[in-house]
Order: sequence, then structure tokens, then C-alpha cells
Amino acid sequence: MIKLYITPAEGIYDRLDEILLSVLGYKPEIKRTAAGKPFIEGNPLFFSITHSGKRGAIVISDKPAGVDLELFKNNPHEIIKNSFAEKEQYEITCESDFLKHWTVREAFVKMHGKTLAETLKSMEYIGGKLYFCGKLQDIEIFTHVLDYGVITVCAEKQGEKK
Repeated sequence: MIKLYITPAEGIYDRLDEILLSVLGYKPEIKRTAAGKPFIEGNPLFFSITHSGKRGAIVISDKPAGVDLELFKNNPHEIIKNSFAEKEQYEITCESDFLKHWTVREAFVKMHGKTLAETLKSMEYIGGKLYFCGKLQDIEIFTHVLDYGVITVCAEKQGEKK
């Protein structure tokens, strides 16, 4: 089960509380790992939050998942794009393409509770598949291009608990 909620960025944590209350039947205490990833102790429910500008998104799942949202800003992102693998650079022809590549990275990092700084150069997103440290990742990737930006959810494949 993966549920994606689109919400205004303002009040996103109140919206998370409402969603968790409706799913769990109680308002849980949210804790954080040393790296800052939020979790509910003793509960197998996973969640991730993102916001950009006035927009936000929350993903709730029964397996590790991460979400990222980036808004269109009419920015060519050339400096960051040039740090991507050459094969990726060929796939990026517009801002929408760039944001797909970027949000996949961010969502993957959030799924694992790591930081982008420690993993960015170890990732490649080519042909709709994510490689980390040269190894193809066996994950589900859901990307949505909206009129205002791109949202991506990365999640462990169903039935795989790590």
C-alpha cells in the first residue's frame, strides 16, 4: 500500500497528524533517526514528507518509501546537470526531465534515511532505472509531472522488507 497526498505546504505537519490519525486510529509520537528520518517507533507504517514553495506532499506506505516534490522555476539547472553521468545528461532536454532525475534521487535518499550530500555522486538515473554505487536498485519509482512541478515516490518493492 502506497498512498500519496497532495497538500499545501503550510500546515503540512498538521495534515500529517490528520492522516496518521485516520490510518492508525491514534496520533503517534514521531521520532527521528540520527540522520533525521522521521519514524513511528514500534509501528510498521512508513511515511515521508516534502514541500517546495506553497506545495507539499505526504506519502504513507507499509514499506520504506520516500517522496520529493520540486516546482518548475524556468531554471535550466546546467551546473547541477553537468555533475550527472553523461548518459543522464543526454536524457535531460528540459526542466521537466531534470526534475524527474532530481526528485528520484531525493525520494531514494529519503527512503533510506540518508543525506543527498553523502549519496548524490553515487547515483545515476538512466532509462527510468536508478543505479546506486553502480548497482541497479530493485525499487518502485512513481513519477508524476504536474502543471506546477514534479513529484516522485520511491519505495521498496512489495513483499521485500529490509
